[in-house]
Amino acid sequence: MTEDSSLVSLLLPRKTDRGLDGIAFSTFVDGGVAVPVSAVDQLLVALIRHLIDRMPRRVTVIQLPRARHRIALTHAICMHLLRLQQPLVAGPVVFAALDVDLTDQVRQLQMRNYRNLALHRDNPLSAQRLTRSGQLVPVVGTTFRSGDSSLVYLNTRVGNPALPQGNPPLVIIDAASITNADSRARMLAWASTHSAVSTVVVGDIGDESLVKAVTATGSAPLVLPVTDTEVKELVYELNKQKPEPSPLSSMWMLWRDKHPPLNIYRAGGTEINAAIARAFDCLGARPDGLMPQTLDYPTKLLYSGTRLAAAVNHYRRACALAVRPGEGPTTLLRVLNGLTFTSTGPWHAWGVARWGELKVAVETLWRNLDETNPKLDLLWELLARAERADCGRILVRCHSTAAAVATAQSLRSETRTNAQIALWARISARVEIDTFTKRYPPRHAGIQILTGNPPPRHFSLLFSGEADENWLLAYDVEDIILRHQLRRWHDTTDVWRRNMYRVLGAAEPSSVAGPVLATEIHHTPPDLPELHLPQLSILDVLNSGDTVIDLSSIVGEASSDWHDLETTSNCVPILLDNGQTWWVPNENDQYGELATPVLVVTGSHRHLPLRDIRPGDAIVVPAGDGTDSAHARLVALSHTNDDVASLDAILGQFRRAARSVLETHTTQRLAIAAVRDAGAQAAGELKMWASGHTIAPRVPGDITAVFRAAQQPAPDLLLLQRVAGRLRSLHRSLGYFVKVLASGHAEDALEKLRRLVGDGADELVDEFLVVTVISVGNATDVPTRLAGLIQ
Repeated sequence: MTEDSSLVSLLLPRKTDRGLDGIAFSTFVDGGVAVPVSAVDQLLVALIRHLIDRMPRRVTVIQLPRARHRIALTHAICMHLLRLQQPLVAGPVVFAALDVDLTDQVRQLQMRNYRNLALHRDNPLSAQRLTRSGQLVPVVGTTFRSGDSSLVYLNTRVGNPALPQGNPPLVIIDAASITNADSRARMLAWASTHSAVSTVVVGDIGDESLVKAVTATGSAPLVLPVTDTEVKELVYELNKQKPEPSPLSSMWMLWRDKHPPLNIYRAGGTEINAAIARAFDCLGARPDGLMPQTLDYPTKLLYSGTRLAAAVNHYRRACALAVRPGEGPTTLLRVLNGLTFTSTGPWHAWGVARWGELKVAVETLWRNLDETNPKLDLLWELLARAERADCGRILVRCHSTAAAVATAQSLRSETRTNAQIALWARISARVEIDTFTKRYPPRHAGIQILTGNPPPRHFSLLFSGEADENWLLAYDVEDIILRHQLRRWHDTTDVWRRNMYRVLGAAEPSSVAGPVLATEIHHTPPDLPELHLPQLSILDVLNSGDTVIDLSSIVGEASSDWHDLETTSNCVPILLDNGQTWWVPNENDQYGELATPVLVVTGSHRHLPLRDIRPGDAIVVPAGDGTDSAHARLVALSHTNDDVASLDAILGQFRRAARSVLETHTTQRLAIAAVRDAGAQAAGELKMWASGHTIAPRVPGDITAVFRAAQQPAPDLLLLQRVAGRLRSLHRSLGYFVKVLASGHAEDALEKLRRLVGDGADELVDEFLVVTVISVGNATDVPTRLAGLIQ
């Protein structure tokens, strides 16, 4: 093959290839839906085989348009089938992912090739799960086969178990499900420790942090973003078929001519844009190194304020009802107003010169938003434009769950104009409002409206396959930053693709096409006199400030952004008997509820607040990825059961009544008092009932009291109580879970847990450990990426 060959003709030459031909003629049947192996799958399987054969031990990053898919699993299965026919890999094919239920996938999967094959009968793939203890367990059936000839599923929630001794594996990492930077680094280290013959990481186009994670391991990755160039050639050479609604299918990529076009719409007047620019100017001048905790307040406010497309009063209310505290602007502004900045060295000089100016800029931003939010006004205009465009479904994405709730409330509020009320009546059925984080199936929406610049960890939204077109609401600074980011993406992507093509011996590819024309990306930014650092260009200032803001520990969650090393969260270190430290977030206990509840299994299991944990306590902690509690994981598993999910929906009317009480009182204390006056015994649980964080009260009178306080007619209380009792059985499942975990061999309890949550019970038990507390340290500021994790 000459160097003038294209990538497709190099990897998929027009000649007989028994292994690849068998893959190409295969069709998966996923729950009754036929999923042909697409030209994209054939190309990437051929690429992986080529790299194993010619460049072993390399790490390869494959970038696909963002969507809700399981294409990495498709490639893992295809590589496993290929290695069964050819002497490609002597060890297992390992599929590493977070919460990809391989058991469920295999049970509903069939394969049509030269014969029909039901993958759940006798487990022909030898699909096995790697347990926390390092054992291989068949995902279906009980027949054990050699680990070297198996397809092995490693759920990152179980930690870093070692493979049973055998030959080096091929490791395929699903970075679309593993989004935490530390978790990705740990899986890359795991692959290296096991001397993987090749490591393939499947992620999103635009996810630069994924490449940085590989580079940090000391490896120079090969990167292939599957762009319109590759897609057009694949369609020309191999054609395309109708895309099917299965997450295993990649056929939808062949129907995309290019990335969805991006339209940027400017928001705000002179005063609010000047305030935002001044704030970025201050943050752009910050010294290098760990950011003081004090800066967490203005950066959170700037992060949320610039991305908010809702009335501020609705946002405050949504934040007050949020399960996780820390996002509400009222408290943050109050604390910011009383803060003074004290530090040493370069930070002291920065504080003297910039702290006061930063505070004034942030307060000015929120004062303007309180009067009228220009992004909410612009959102109404874009919804009207979308209606005229007859675009189908409209997806509005916000920066947090609370912001999404607030935006929905603002679009339904009583303060709307008559024209807005009429518009909403016409289009509300077509509008979905959610967060940057949630993934949707390919081509889920006609138009996707982003309420602000997606942070670096969600930059892939601009290249996603979830919508046909993207509209973005931007203040002047956001517009400048976005164009700068897109220009950098163009440059780095072209470098990655040229390098990949050169290494493979293919002809140099044409320059990549992005969501915005190159002429528009280099559009001259508006003059912003508020940005006046003498030694930095305007784009350097904006990029520096944007990096700080996107590091903020917004909504109390550890961000998956690559640069999280710079931000801090207040945590309590608990030293465990296995030599590890659990960094437990030190949450406030404002209303006398359990702050940071910890599951203690000394004696009988119970939840205790962090402040009551003592040395010698046996507690339940995550074994690997995730900071969810054991109960939260049980609820998540149970809600895959349609019966439980429908029962939970019935409780929605009770939760709405509880929320109504909170919304109609000026403070939470007054709302609790109203429910108590109405006859409730456990009125202090009102916020938890409203959020759905806990189940309805045990005492029927408390249910009646909530509806009475909300001035709403009570529904069928007997039915409501019966539903609550059914869901409360989840608490009993927690008891079975703790018994299994603590004893290690209580098969009767495990069987009862299986009946409640299905076969996922076995995997769930692997996700947690019982450990003994050695010591409880003092609260300290640590990098946000550590909050809730064990190291």
